[in-house]
Amino acid sequence: MKKFFLLLAGVTMVASSAMAQMSLVKEAEKMVGSNNPAELASALEKIEPALENPESKDNVQTWFTAGRLAFKLFDQMQAMKAVGQDGGMINAEMMGEALNAGFEAMFKALPLDSVKETNKDGSFKLDKNGMPKVKTKYSKDIIAALIPHIADMGNLGNTYLNLAQTSQKAEDWANAAKAYGNYCEVVTSPFAKAQNISLPDSTIAELKFFQGYAFYNAKDFANAYPALAQACKLGYTDNQVDAYATSALANLVQGFLDKKDYASAYSYIDAAIARDGDNATLYDMKGFTAELEKDIDAAIPFYQKAVEIDGNYAQGFYDLGRCYYLQAQAIIDADPNATNAQLKEKILPIYNKALPLLEKAGQLNADDAAKAKRVIDDIKYKMELMGVK
Repeated sequence: MKKFFLLLAGVTMVASSAMAQMSLVKEAEKMVGSNNPAELASALEKIEPALENPESKDNVQTWFTAGRLAFKLFDQMQAMKAVGQDGGMINAEMMGEALNAGFEAMFKALPLDSVKETNKDGSFKLDKNGMPKVKTKYSKDIIAALIPHIADMGNLGNTYLNLAQTSQKAEDWANAAKAYGNYCEVVTSPFAKAQNISLPDSTIAELKFFQGYAFYNAKDFANAYPALAQACKLGYTDNQVDAYATSALANLVQGFLDKKDYASAYSYIDAAIARDGDNATLYDMKGFTAELEKDIDAAIPFYQKAVEIDGNYAQGFYDLGRCYYLQAQAIIDADPNATNAQLKEKILPIYNKALPLLEKAGQLNADDAAKAKRVIDDIKYKMELMGVK
């Protein structure tokens, strides 16, 4: 949980024993009843060490208390701002920080709230299936705290998105992504369904798009791609979602290629192909990966597949033509003493395959025309040396 720098300076406390950590939690818990934002922020600062200490970080009460404090802080700031009692000092970022912190703490608390029941001798009580019986203590209160803030979390994503589009700060984009993610998590959770709280898949798809879009602009491609892919899977087609998903994947894959982590690159590309097998760019991406890992011969089948899928995919035509050109060049380099007549028999058929591909790449995309022309000019020069016009 991020430190609440916004109202009061934090109080750093160091405690090593479980008793000391839980005492810290109980002290913070006393402040839940406060209506003073400064006191609530201070209590959140005080509980921070307990959220990280091994002795207390797996205790449901620790996270439940932090969640209650964060939600109460949000509620008080919202109320003060609504009636103009904040003196203009409370802004959307402060409120968003508190709201996100509340959701994250409550979601940490919920799975921790399961205690195995014991007999007097200390053994576990068993259910009819022979499994230990489990009881909960805070779950109803956790859910009761989450539900009133669900709509707030949905609005927060839009607030941060608007802020990010103005500021273009990575932090604002990341906060927008976090808010959309928290909102999706809560409305698709089992407890939300139990409370008849749900959204149609089309709305979830739109939210996942905006989450992925925010991650993308924060240049967090590892998180952007799964969100955008999920939006596509749920049927979202607006706002160039396919283009964003493909670009996010390309950036993610490039990171793996820079580290020569070809296995991870293939893993992501193959998963994308399984979802969207008619996407020429994905096969071109796989061809490029194969070319780097192995050689052009390994890449050619994937470039061929790309142009078979999309007859207007300029990059695929360029890459396939370039690989044929490099095949011919490898033959020339392997036998520097070969005569033009000897080379003609071997490489002319390859040039005849490369030329139309490169010419089409240039026709389809002006950006590819210049680089394609350089290769075409070299091929034609070498063909002239072999007596071919």
